[in-house]
Amino acid sequence: MVAYSDSALYFTHIQVNTGQRAVLKEQLSAMAAGRGDGIELDTPERWVIENLREPVAFFRHVELLIASDSILYVEGINVAPEIASFYESHRATKGAVCVVRDTIFPAPEIYHVQMAPGVVDALIELLEKHSREKCFIHLKAYREGTLLFAFHDAFDGSDLLVSDRIALGQVQAFCEKIGASFRRERNENKRNPEVLRALLRAMENPAKVRILWPWWKRALFFCKK
Repeated sequence: MVAYSDSALYFTHIQVNTGQRAVLKEQLSAMAAGRGDGIELDTPERWVIENLREPVAFFRHVELLIASDSILYVEGINVAPEIASFYESHRATKGAVCVVRDTIFPAPEIYHVQMAPGVVDALIELLEKHSREKCFIHLKAYREGTLLFAFHDAFDGSDLLVSDRIALGQVQAFCEKIGASFRRERNENKRNPEVLRALLRAMENPAKVRILWPWWKRALFFCKK
């Protein structure tokens, strides 16, 4: 998988075949051109919540952090059928907007889920039955067209980035409940399309860069002969 977060590219697969490489180039071109754009954290500063590893505890207390009628944005790869059906059955029909997409390749399964007390409880039950990887990869939440948090590689060691519009007291209460620490920092989570264009140029001219790239990047982008 190729994903984008905090102005950096992340690679979790190390090889693609010829057909997949063509699709990856198409996805890079589209995203460099602005497709895949949408709302993102837009405040000058943000809260950073660390040490989140338990999705059940997170969802059990998430209403301390954001309003209960927020919309949960989900990106996943090979989402379990039961989970996908659940997301679809609670798809947001009002207030859904485009959200900046983190996964570049392969094209992710995307859901906008209308949160509500009963929905959250049902999601918690499903999370107790399925692995995190079969439920989601990246999570975000928004309300009234404003992104409230972004969680790249959710519960896999990454930080939860929270809008500065969320009050300090809410962040403190949430962190106390789940045993997490937090800090405040400048918000620099802006996608740089030139990073995507540079990678695309490298893929189109492999002979010029092959010798300079580490083995794992060569394995990812330059197919075996």
